[in-house]
Amino acid sequence: MAKRPNIRTAGVDLGFLLAAHIAGWLNAPSWGLGALIIAAIGAWYFTRRNALLRMSPRHRLTQSAIALAMLAAVMAFFYWMGLVLGGTRELSPD
Repeated sequence: MAKRPNIRTAGVDLGFLLAAHIAGWLNAPSWGLGALIIAAIGAWYFTRRNALLRMSPRHRLTQSAIALAMLAAVMAFFYWMGLVLGGTRELSPD
């Protein structure tokens, strides 16, 4: 039996990415991005808690570390792109 995609989880992730992008577009302070990342980590755990509990502790730790590092990196990238597209940052440091 094929596994059904979880649209709710994807929607939550997309919502946080859009929030980070809009925060950058509006030139929100960087501590706001930190707060968004912390909230996204909480939502990430909440939406994946059943799958995480089925994993062994070692596997859970490594997979969570990789996923959370990627989550923070992608959110920071979306924030930066919001800064660039909002006109507050340039692409080159010249």
